[in-house]
Amino acid sequence: MTSKNKISATEFSPIQTPISSNNKEVSKRSILLIMLILVSGVIVAFLMLSRSVIFVTQPEGAKINVDGLSFNIGKNYLFLQDEYVIRASKEGYFTLEEILNLKEDYSPEIKLNLIPLPGDLKIDSNQSPIGVILDNVFQGETPLIIENIDKGLHELTFKKYGYFTKNENVEIQGLGKKQELNISLDPSWGNVTFSSIPNNAMLSVDGKLQGKTPITTKVLETGSEISISLPGYKTFVNEVFVKAGSFSEYETISMELADGLLSLISQPPSANVTINGSYVGTTPLNTQLNANQTHKIDLYLDGYLKTSKNISLNPEEKFELEVNLIENIGEIYIDITPKDASVSVDGRSVRSGSQTLKLPAKQHQVSISKTGFETKVLSINPRPQMTQSISVNLMTLEQAYWASRPEIITSPVGTKLRLFKPNGEIFFLGAPRREPGRRANEAKKLVQLNRPFYLATTELSNAEYREWRSGHNSSSIRGVSLDLNSQPVSNISWEDAALFCNWLSEKEGLAQFYEVTNKKVSSINWNSNGYRLPTESEWAWVSKIAKNGDARIFPWKGSSYPPSEVVDNYADETASAILPFVIKNYNDQNPVSANVGSYKPNEKKIFNLSGNVSEWTNDFYEIRANNSEPLVDYRGPNSGNRHVIRGASWALGSRSELRLSFRQPGTEQRPDVGFRIARYVDAPGEDL
Repeated sequence: MTSKNKISATEFSPIQTPISSNNKEVSKRSILLIMLILVSGVIVAFLMLSRSVIFVTQPEGAKINVDGLSFNIGKNYLFLQDEYVIRASKEGYFTLEEILNLKEDYSPEIKLNLIPLPGDLKIDSNQSPIGVILDNVFQGETPLIIENIDKGLHELTFKKYGYFTKNENVEIQGLGKKQELNISLDPSWGNVTFSSIPNNAMLSVDGKLQGKTPITTKVLETGSEISISLPGYKTFVNEVFVKAGSFSEYETISMELADGLLSLISQPPSANVTINGSYVGTTPLNTQLNANQTHKIDLYLDGYLKTSKNISLNPEEKFELEVNLIENIGEIYIDITPKDASVSVDGRSVRSGSQTLKLPAKQHQVSISKTGFETKVLSINPRPQMTQSISVNLMTLEQAYWASRPEIITSPVGTKLRLFKPNGEIFFLGAPRREPGRRANEAKKLVQLNRPFYLATTELSNAEYREWRSGHNSSSIRGVSLDLNSQPVSNISWEDAALFCNWLSEKEGLAQFYEVTNKKVSSINWNSNGYRLPTESEWAWVSKIAKNGDARIFPWKGSSYPPSEVVDNYADETASAILPFVIKNYNDQNPVSANVGSYKPNEKKIFNLSGNVSEWTNDFYEIRANNSEPLVDYRGPNSGNRHVIRGASWALGSRSELRLSFRQPGTEQRPDVGFRIARYVDAPGEDL
């Protein structure tokens, strides 16, 4: 068996060897060397990491101070930090202090411009005081010292009464130095002798009293204002010029007597005044009058008699004249209906009803009023010594309302529209079941019309429609034109007619009746009084309800068919080559549409309602009876896909079609369908 030796630990003891002196010296040199290397490293690191900047100062030789760690060799500065405060200073200049940011705005050369200190200027003169102006700013009068003047060229101006103004440019040295300047001005006056008749008048030159005439005094070459005054005489004022340094004599001045002063008052005031025939103003007034003369004074005021006065004043006399004007009265008799109407004159109430007014002969405002009636305001001019008569008949508010709405209006394209006032009339749309020719869509519907409206007296013509769409063509039938300017427009859809009405409203500045989305009518603004198509109720009331309230079957009297005379443009014998059916023995001389306004109008003065072309109305089409409470201002259903067409045309002629209750549904354009325009008188709430 192999045996193993055990290893055990023993305590360490260093070898005791003595250190020689030679080793001590090596150790010191090493330390110095290391320190030298470290210092050199720091210097090298500083040189490598620092930024070098050269400062160039203006002026040269300025002292530079730096706050912060830096090193400089001559003008070259080394900076290690990012930001320093630099100060540059020199005698005679403001100290410049700037923040140097080397991180954001480093430059190897930086210019530092020092601002020179201002200087002072002492100005004196043996002609003091003299006004001094520096660069257009007044500084004072000599002798004076102007402090803190910026270095450089400055303009000085020197002024003194009686001397020529002097301008001088001075170079200010600045740098805190004081300069001196002595000024001398050239005289600008000459001597003038003044005399007056009478003498002993007080003479002033440029507002300064000089003495009594005759007198010799100084006058400026640039001009002086002389004033010569004497009690009882007008002050003489003039501007006099004389050559500087000269002597002259002014022509003798003859003094004029002073005016008198008149203060004129009238009762009542505001009277027009003339003196010796010349207008001078209105009372109250103050005016001067030539002394020792007689003057004629005349006063005029509407409603008052002319008043004249003669007056003479002494020199410088002050006189107050008060004149009481006498009223000039005229009479006006006013006959008033109703008898108890209130009357006021010029805003002042007088007794009610008919009366004779005695008023000054001038214009007056007379107001006549009564509750429930329209107030009448008159301008009247009573005449002296004469009685006038005026008759006034007040209108009720309703009468005044309708008086302000014309019977006929004209659209922007020239269409005439007539005013209609249904006044709540009740009638039936449709026709009785037993009426010959009645159709199933003519169910009786009880309606009532209240709202006043305008309706075109004629159908819209091609020429009027082409004001909107210039390229429209109503076409022709077998070579016979429907497109002449005076023929009714046709071959248009209901949508076209509605958009035309909106265009008319826009031209006249009215609210549009049809609201449009994507160029299609989407809803109706019933509050609008813009142009529109007539409702079926309006169309039927104008066409079939006579003035006595009776409902007509045909446009002609009676119930016989066909008509015995030409009434309107229907399918007549002249259209036999065009139409499959015509009325025998009826000749209206137009195979297709006639000019708008042809033939006789109906009882309500509307043309071609029963013929020429059938007409679009505003209503959606429906078939529904109503025999109970009347439908007020009936507008038709709120929605639908077809619209109502009313009236016969040049292409229709049967008994059924010529009846005034005849109606058709429509969606598309047809050569025998046109339209006429309408509009409400006012918006709802404005009607009576």
